[in-house]
Amino acid sequence: MSFTSTYAHKPPNYRGIGLTIGFHALLFAGAMALPAITAEIPFEGVITAYPIEIEKEPDPPVTKIEEPIVATNPPPKPVTQVTPIVKPPVFNDPPATGLTSGDDGIDFSGVGDRIEIPITPVETIADPIIADAKLNTRYSNQFQPPYPSGLLRMGEEGMITVRVLVGTNGRAKQIELIDTPHEGFWTATQRHALRKWRFQPATKDGAPFESWIILKVRFEING
Repeated sequence: MSFTSTYAHKPPNYRGIGLTIGFHALLFAGAMALPAITAEIPFEGVITAYPIEIEKEPDPPVTKIEEPIVATNPPPKPVTQVTPIVKPPVFNDPPATGLTSGDDGIDFSGVGDRIEIPITPVETIADPIIADAKLNTRYSNQFQPPYPSGLLRMGEEGMITVRVLVGTNGRAKQIELIDTPHEGFWTATQRHALRKWRFQPATKDGAPFESWIILKVRFEING
């Protein structure tokens, strides 16, 4: 199998050649018309800077404003306090005018215009000495009431508080209950106090008088 070139033995195309040459000429002319492009070359060296004095504009004139003068009151002058000197009165004793003893027994003869009045001292009364009532230690073994048998069997214990009116003879005239944990303790204490308790009565300047006293009685099982 063989091929035959279609371009063989053809005459050259002078028109196309001319167009090609003209096109390249236009490109060259356009390139020449473009501005030149230069490349920056880095600077190597020392640059020295010198200061330059710049003339400074003058400051605007300052207008001084005078402040008004305000009159002030002068400080008050110190006042010196003067203490008046009072002289004691002078009594001129005239001669005796013949005054004799008055109705109250005071002698006015020869005293002139001065009268001496005797002063009687006032007697002060001392406060009374009061001593409160208290238990008589001679009968201290009789103070504790007997233990109620029923409460003793049950093992009940407690403390009762009573108020007693002590007579001038040192005996309990009246007894009042204040507090009790059981009625049996109060009954035993009331009966015993009226019979056995003895006191030293309250006194005023040594004289006995009736007074109230508060006592506590403890009921405790020992052993």
